[in-house]
Amino acid sequence: MNIIFSIFKKELTDVLRDRRTLFFMIAMPVIVMPLIFIGSLKFQEYQNKKSEEKILNIALVNESGETKIRDYILNQKGVNLIEDIDADSLEAGIKSDSLQGGLYIGKNFLNNISTNQMGAVEIYYKSSDLMSKAKKRINNALDQYKNEVVAGRLLRFDIDKNLLEPLQIIDKDMSTKKETIGKALGGLVPYMLVIFIFLGAMYPAIDLGAGEKERGSLETLLSSPATKFEITVGKLMVVSLTGLVSGLISVVGITAPMYFIDNIPDQIKSTVLEIISPFMIISVIFLMIPIAIFFASMLLSISFYARSFKEAQSLMGPLNIIIIVPLMLTLGPGIEIDHITALIPLINVGLLTKEILAGSVEPIYFIETLSSLLFFAAIGIRFSVYWFNKENTIFRV
Repeated sequence: MNIIFSIFKKELTDVLRDRRTLFFMIAMPVIVMPLIFIGSLKFQEYQNKKSEEKILNIALVNESGETKIRDYILNQKGVNLIEDIDADSLEAGIKSDSLQGGLYIGKNFLNNISTNQMGAVEIYYKSSDLMSKAKKRINNALDQYKNEVVAGRLLRFDIDKNLLEPLQIIDKDMSTKKETIGKALGGLVPYMLVIFIFLGAMYPAIDLGAGEKERGSLETLLSSPATKFEITVGKLMVVSLTGLVSGLISVVGITAPMYFIDNIPDQIKSTVLEIISPFMIISVIFLMIPIAIFFASMLLSISFYARSFKEAQSLMGPLNIIIIVPLMLTLGPGIEIDHITALIPLINVGLLTKEILAGSVEPIYFIETLSSLLFFAAIGIRFSVYWFNKENTIFRV
C-alpha cells in the first residue's frame, strides 16, 4: 500500500505541473462554464427581443369588403402591411423572402360571416422564418376578429357566452417549486458533471500513459520495485481524482451564475440554492466516484495502448459521442428511472440526478444505480490491470 501511495504522490505531482490538466480540471469549470451559461442566456434574450422588434412585411390580399381584419393586423406590433399585391405575387414573395407572411381573404368571406357560416382565410408563411413570428401576428389579429364575430352572433341570438364554456377547469399543480426546477436542472447537471469528469480525467490519463512512453519514463517506473498492479492502481487513483475534482468544480461553475444574473426571480434563485443542499452534494459525490473510476480505467487503458500523446487524443475523441448519447436520451419526455434504467450506465446517472434534485429519489433506485456504477468501475479497474500487464500493449511502438 505504501508503494501505491508513493506512486500516487509522484504521478499527482507530475499531473499538477501540466497546464492543460489544470485548465480542464479547474479553469474551464469555474471560468468558462459561467461565461457560457450567462452568455447563452444573454444571447437568447437578445435574439428574442430582436425577433419581437423586427418589422415584418405582411401582405394582405382582400377580395372581400371586410376591413376590420386589416385594422387588427395594423394594430399588431412590428407589422408593415403591404396591400398592393395579387394572390400570385403573394406566394412568390414568401418564397423569395421579400415577404415574411401573407393573408388571403376570398370574395365570399364577408357573405359567409354575415350568414353565420365559416369564413375561410389562407395564411402564407415559412415555418423556419423567425419561429413563424409572421404567422403568430396574423393569428393574433384573426383571433381578435373571431372573438368580435362570435360575440356579435351570441348577442343577436340572445345567447349567454357561458353556454359555450361548459367546463370550468381549475388547475391544481401538486409539484412544488423545488420539484419543478429540480426536474429542469436534472437534465443539465448530470450532463455537465459527466462531461467535466471525462475532460478532467482525459489529459492526465494521456499524460500518465502515452505521455510517459514518449518521455521514456515508463521504463524507469517499470524497473522500480513496484508491481504492475501497484503502478496501475496508483495511476488510476490520480486520474480518478482529477476527474472527480473537475466534476465537483463544475457544480460551482453551474451555480455561480445564480449570483451574477440579475433578471432571475428571487424565488427561483432561492429555490435553486435550496436544491443544492448537503444531501444533494453528498449523493452526487457518491455517484461521481464510480463514474470517475470507470472513466479513468477506460481512458488509462487507451493511453497505455497508444504509441504517442497524439494517437491517444485521436483514440479518445469518439468516446465523447458514446458518453453524450445516453445522457441526451435522459432529456426526452416520458423517460423515468425504474429497475431497468437504474442498471444502465450514464442513463441511470441522468435519471437519478433528476430525482435527487427534485427531492423525490427512492432509496432502492439509488442503491441499484450506485451498485451498477460500482460494478462497471470494478470491471474497468480489472481491465486496466489486465491491459497494463500485457507487454505488447506497454511496449507497442
